[in-house]
Amino acid sequence: MKRVKASFYSGLIAILPIVITVYIFNWIFQIFLNLLQDSVLTVAIRKIVLQTGLGKEQDLHLYTQILINVLSFVTLILLLIAIGTAMRVFLFKKIGAFLNNLLVKIPLFSQIYSTITQIISLFASDRQKSYQKVVMFEYPRHGIYSIGFMTSDSNHFVEEVTGEEMCNVFLPTSPNPTSGMFIVLKKSEVRVLDLKVDDAIKLIISGGVILPPNNKKEN
Repeated sequence: MKRVKASFYSGLIAILPIVITVYIFNWIFQIFLNLLQDSVLTVAIRKIVLQTGLGKEQDLHLYTQILINVLSFVTLILLLIAIGTAMRVFLFKKIGAFLNNLLVKIPLFSQIYSTITQIISLFASDRQKSYQKVVMFEYPRHGIYSIGFMTSDSNHFVEEVTGEEMCNVFLPTSPNPTSGMFIVLKKSEVRVLDLKVDDAIKLIISGGVILPPNNKKEN
């Protein structure tokens, strides 16, 4: 029984990431379809498909429904592109900022909305490019190590006072890496990690649960 249980858990662990990934993609796809299900565009697409004789209103064939869903999804993509293009216009930027400020003021909803918005903006922006290296250093006391991002390998304002080589580091918080502290450290106290910025962000968001693969061991 122990071997059966071990085999069961091994199989579960092996297939679980695939199942969860497929589930998330299916969930997102269903959200997109639900947004368009009763919209004017979807109704128009359904009428066009039905008028071609591919199916009947009372009993739609499977391939007919799939065609409607695909066309609805493509329409949604085009709609998102149109919204993204419109958001670059000054007037629409003002409207977007107004709606964002309105949503942030809603109790309970604002905390979730703000956190998700900040995380998405982190991955979508060029902020990651400003992180030169992933580093670790002893903080908040001796013997405890924290992971941060080096934003500059020098700080001549502080170096003029300390007389030592210093570097700028951003220390993010977990699970929201968009907030944190800016600190200046001695270069001798900072150790550079062989870790990609993207992997370090995932590590911080997960609270240390998602560890990146060790390429050295694999090689």
